[in-house]
Amino acid sequence: MPLIDPPLTKEDFINSHWQDVINSSERKECSAYNRVFWNKVQEAKEAGNLREQSVFKILALVTGNGIKPKLTEELLAKFVHSLTDKYLDFLAEIVGEVSDPELQARIADIIWTSKRGDYYKMAQLAVTDYLKSAAELEDPENLTFFTRIERALWLARKINYKFEDVVAHIETVLDRYNGEDPKFLSAELMELLQEYKRGNFNKYAALAEKAATLSESANDWRRARNYWKIKAQWHRFEKDTEEERAAQMQAAETYVKEAEDSFKGTDASYLRASDFMENAFEAFMNVRGTKEETIAAKERSEEVHKLLSQYQEQSLNELVPISHETDISVQVNIARSHVKGKEFDNALFYLAFLGIPRKVSHLRQEVLKIAVENPLSHLFRSAMINQIGKVVARQAKSVLSNNPDEVEAAILFDMYKNGVYYQKFHAQAYIEPARYQINLEHSVQEKDLFAIVSNNPFVPSGREHQFTKGLYAGLTGDFITSTHTLIPQIENSVRHLLRKHGALPSKIDINKGIEDECNLNTTLFSRNYPQINSIFDEDTLFDLQGLLIERSGSNLRNRMAHGLINDSEFYSPIMSYLWWVTLRLCYLPILQHQQQVKESNPWVKFDGIFKDDPLFDDFVENMAANRRELDAEVAAYEASLEENQ
Repeated sequence: MPLIDPPLTKEDFINSHWQDVINSSERKECSAYNRVFWNKVQEAKEAGNLREQSVFKILALVTGNGIKPKLTEELLAKFVHSLTDKYLDFLAEIVGEVSDPELQARIADIIWTSKRGDYYKMAQLAVTDYLKSAAELEDPENLTFFTRIERALWLARKINYKFEDVVAHIETVLDRYNGEDPKFLSAELMELLQEYKRGNFNKYAALAEKAATLSESANDWRRARNYWKIKAQWHRFEKDTEEERAAQMQAAETYVKEAEDSFKGTDASYLRASDFMENAFEAFMNVRGTKEETIAAKERSEEVHKLLSQYQEQSLNELVPISHETDISVQVNIARSHVKGKEFDNALFYLAFLGIPRKVSHLRQEVLKIAVENPLSHLFRSAMINQIGKVVARQAKSVLSNNPDEVEAAILFDMYKNGVYYQKFHAQAYIEPARYQINLEHSVQEKDLFAIVSNNPFVPSGREHQFTKGLYAGLTGDFITSTHTLIPQIENSVRHLLRKHGALPSKIDINKGIEDECNLNTTLFSRNYPQINSIFDEDTLFDLQGLLIERSGSNLRNRMAHGLINDSEFYSPIMSYLWWVTLRLCYLPILQHQQQVKESNPWVKFDGIFKDDPLFDDFVENMAANRRELDAEVAAYEASLEENQ
């Protein structure tokens, strides 16, 4: 903003004819004024009138963003970051000249929050003007005026000024519409009264019931649900638990009715109905009352759950398979060429390092990019369903949430979900073609794999035959055996490595005197065992979490443990990927030992896995011949893989 010397005065404001902007606006609200003020800035600039340009720019900044009902001084600082002390003083000087209540309320609010001049009187002025503006803007179809009432009530309570007058204004508006407004005005106003525990509880419980019944007659189930919940809250204030529970039951029933509506019309959908029934089930389960009332709610939830299961099964017929028609012939040829014509040990070594897990940083960038480029895709929470239509994972909140913790949880949900795609793609494009080529050229026997796991830091003593059997089964395509064998061994190996890093991956039940081993759901997270970050690098750890234990990922460990994987799924690419990950973990110590390779090489980035293992030297000696032969080819392979992946 250009510097004005001497500073702007009240006369500059009066001479700018700012009233013309207000008079020309059909709707008297700051967002409408803002566009015209910016036009005036440009006109003054073209005319070379620097003082008028500054006046209109200040007014444009003041009207640019809506003030939130519970705005704090810290938030306001961001709102008016372009306003210097001189310009805030200018606003304090002109506020009395502003005849429009909408603009005067906004300016007075800014002065109060920024503590300029007699700011207490400014807060009082803002309360009065916000109510005047709300009255002028009142429209049950357009609830922007409601924010003025909400801000006035918050300010009134904050400074202890005309609080009951604002409450009376709210009650007057409620009486005027009598629960018959077409949208959510009465609901918003009653919730505002409930926030401050004001109003006649019995009177407004009846009003909420009336609005809920009218909404149901119009099949507006969301609005009806809102009013039933408001009615329940009024009864809670009255300590009438019976009526409160009845209202909660009515609110839960709206989900069932909304599900039934999903079957009407040409776009009938069991998938949509399932979503509503799932919400109904949860709502009934949360109803609390006397013992008899709780039992009744539970019985109703069980009825809903039966219907939910039926709907979920039917919903599978509505799912359209997504086809990624990606030509992977180039990757397939690369994979085959890197194992073709090699001795078995060499070929398997190459297969173990045929790519690396997807980088965590890349997965995060992809999720954030989609959120920015296609925000509509994140307006609703993601969900994952299993083979019989049950929701097995649901995003807690949207990536677009205002809560940083919720945003991070939503981002991680999508990162794990996207990770599954890359795992499957890698298996189809690289692992399976290479595995097929090895089996084509070599008549592999189980004993051929024993050398890999013998004296291996990742394989605890006494587990060699189980690892051998699992690796052999996966190599030969028996993924039922490999999956069932390798997942428990990975779980045990992680505990084994944690112990070697000074952790104690077990928990004692003091009451029972029993010590239980921790499973992967506990050991793979640094919040429980920070040592895990010294064993696996960030990308490998994230890959294992998504593959084995995350609901929005493949979650193979938990699904296998509870018998949730059917026969056909054992032959999906993800099982091949699990086998390859295990093979890679068994081969990684060789690359860790290659001190001559630069740390930037992604093949050796494994952050000290198996460090100081007493069996490590024996293992390396067994594989030394293979390593020397492959050293010369590693750099060339890495370059070609990055080129084509």
